[in-house]
Amino acid sequence: MSSIPQPKEGLIFDLDGTLVDTLPDIATAINLTRGQYGMDPLPADQITGQVGNGTAYLVRQTVPVAEHLFEEAHGHYGAFYEQHMLDQSRLHDGVEFVLDHFRNRALGVVTNKPIRQTETLLTGLCVRERFGTVLGGDSLARMKPDPLPLTHFICKHGLRPEQVVMIGDGINDVRAGKAAGVMTVAVTYGVASRKEMIAEQPDFIIDRMDGLLDIIA
Repeated sequence: MSSIPQPKEGLIFDLDGTLVDTLPDIATAINLTRGQYGMDPLPADQITGQVGNGTAYLVRQTVPVAEHLFEEAHGHYGAFYEQHMLDQSRLHDGVEFVLDHFRNRALGVVTNKPIRQTETLLTGLCVRERFGTVLGGDSLARMKPDPLPLTHFICKHGLRPEQVVMIGDGINDVRAGKAAGVMTVAVTYGVASRKEMIAEQPDFIIDRMDGLLDIIA
């Protein structure tokens, strides 16, 4: 890893756990969904580890209903989350400062969250206009860890992979970034543990979002 800040023209951010602390509201929606089926609430830490692979995976792992009830449960979760997604969610420390600092670069959000929820969340937190590209898990044919959303961003902004960095708190973020050939920065305050992120061998690891200023020129 170089200790010299590197010039990058494009910055791609994950959403849940990276830009925004969404976990309390996700936990609320999951536990309300569980309640529809007579299940007791789960502690938030049991839900956290299932975030980042799309909502279908999240619901399957946390609301274990019979297969014929899955679509119904998935629908309940979506409805509850849309009702509660802005109850407690907030930008992580340093995010607004970083977005302002890099405001003249190509900025994007690539998340496995459905695009409708993504747009609503970013708009509700007053940061949607900061991003030239926003892609959800259902925006393209494949989602992270597939590199397709990242290569879409790269092509849209006329950049080369070496000009771009992927910033995220999950294993899928690092894997997608590596597959796309971009620099990867893992944050430690989100879903995955520091140990899990180190195992993925990202190019850099930071404990706060504003740590990006030491990495990117």
